[in-house]
Amino acid sequence: MNGKMRSRQGKDHLAFGIAIAATGILILLHLTGYIPLNIKTGWPLILVVIGLLIGIKNRFRKNAWWILVLIGGAHMIPRFEINGTPSTRLIWPVIMIIAGLFIAFTKPRRCRNNRDFDVFTNNDNNLNIDVTFGGRKEIITSKEFNGGTIQASFSGCEINLMQADNPGHPMLLNMKVAFGGIELIVPSHWEIKNEITPFAGSVEDHRTIRSASGAEEKRTLILKGSVSFGSVEIKSY
Repeated sequence: MNGKMRSRQGKDHLAFGIAIAATGILILLHLTGYIPLNIKTGWPLILVVIGLLIGIKNRFRKNAWWILVLIGGAHMIPRFEINGTPSTRLIWPVIMIIAGLFIAFTKPRRCRNNRDFDVFTNNDNNLNIDVTFGGRKEIITSKEFNGGTIQASFSGCEINLMQADNPGHPMLLNMKVAFGGIELIVPSHWEIKNEITPFAGSVEDHRTIRSASGAEEKRTLILKGSVSFGSVEIKSY
């Protein structure tokens, strides 16, 4: 077992221990009458606790912790009215504004610069990637690559298709991004057909496009899906 694995296991044990202790404290406060918890009123506090645990585990470097704390904290504020509109109807617009501004004015972290992200070499013809509250780097080597599905929620993901190929058929990637980002690395001569629907998000192609040479047949990659409060960036070496 190398030092990196031991360090990761140590962090997992720490987060698990803190989670158990925090749960015990909540139960104790509930039994002694200090916090009257139930399903209807207790879930915002649970979100705050989970958010803080995630923040402690990741040294408050990722966005997931403050989003959970923000949602939980907003639902714990006593109800009031503004011009006859109850505060409960204002929670989600305010959360969306704060989250959007935070994402827009903070520099996103790339998967390749984060040592905690797992790196995988994948020879499958079809992808099925689902990353939540974490990061992942996938290097695709299949020579009959068809595409697949990629979901990234509160996380970052890098998909490297520089070694992938499919000379016979177009490749189709269905991507769903929510409060996260996907970095797609593809050869510069591939044709990209972008059919992604963005909502408070973006899809950007930063490649220097070049035509396929005589030894390089034309390849087509079709992108479908949605991007909400996140981004998809297409790059090439």
